[in-house]
Amino acid sequence: MSERITLRNIADAAGVSESTASRALAGSGQLADSTRSKIMDAADRLGYQSPSRKIQLSQTASFDRRGIVGVVVAALHNSFYPYLVDRLHDELDDLGFDMVLIIDEVTRDRASRKLRSLIDTLDGVVVTTATIGSPMVEFLKDSQKPTVLAIRSNMRDNVPVTESDNFMAGVEALRHLVSLGHRRIGFLMGPDTTSTTIGRLKGAKSVLHDCGIELDERLLFHTEFTHEGGYSACMQLLRLSSPPTAMFCANDVIAVGALEATQKMGLRVPQDISVIGVDDIPMESWEMISLTTIRQPIGEIGSMAAKLISEAIRKGSISQPKNYIFPTSLVVRSTTGPVSGGEKAE
Repeated sequence: MSERITLRNIADAAGVSESTASRALAGSGQLADSTRSKIMDAADRLGYQSPSRKIQLSQTASFDRRGIVGVVVAALHNSFYPYLVDRLHDELDDLGFDMVLIIDEVTRDRASRKLRSLIDTLDGVVVTTATIGSPMVEFLKDSQKPTVLAIRSNMRDNVPVTESDNFMAGVEALRHLVSLGHRRIGFLMGPDTTSTTIGRLKGAKSVLHDCGIELDERLLFHTEFTHEGGYSACMQLLRLSSPPTAMFCANDVIAVGALEATQKMGLRVPQDISVIGVDDIPMESWEMISLTTIRQPIGEIGSMAAKLISEAIRKGSISQPKNYIFPTSLVVRSTTGPVSGGEKAE
């Protein structure tokens, strides 16, 4: 067969997900014998080459590799991650690597346990869920396993990081809200152990400071990067005796939860309250949502992460860890508008 066979081809032929096909081909993970056989049969029919192929390495690391990269992500019901994983998969595939997904939050420590069981089968690892001083990253460093962080940093400057300019994301979001006359602004942030939350909140606070606006700590909530977290935190904000006129949400999924909460409370968006998120995942442009947001180049971040881990595997090490920071941009849609008359508070 002249066309190169990809993991996606095999998954489609076997009627399974790409992550399941990847685990079967890697010989890892708990799979039913019937599922594994179905996947291997599909691979044979398509003429797929075993991932234990020899990767072309530099002279300093010229030895056989399995050609498998582990990618640690959060639960895939957050629609941000499928978009990122899709780009990572395609880039790694083009670079000659297969991908194994390790799906969990680092903070629950189960991902670390899964990673330890797979470590010997992986050539390198891309971690998208790092926390500040993440134990998982330290474990990978101690294991001398090539590692790249994407989306979030461990803020230790000891491994390569590819991420958005989170500080400027916060700056752009608050500048937009302040330009519309909003002064009493609520903050629905992610966990304070993540670099994304720290950077975005720091940027937002810098705008408040420059505008002479004092942050009311009662309007600041830290929650999970989930729809449920956004909904719950927003409900608490809206039940305050003096609720905000606008909300800055740490990501789009939190923002969607907040939009549902505003609807539950009978508020109109943006006439009664404005909402802005961060990410610009595809669903936010749908007419029924039309979320104003700060776009981060998810595809470019994923592509760079794939290239960095490929380079690290081929060289055998990374001598000078660097941070690759991508610019963000404001995308104005229907969920932000001028503050209602009489509600502007200096």
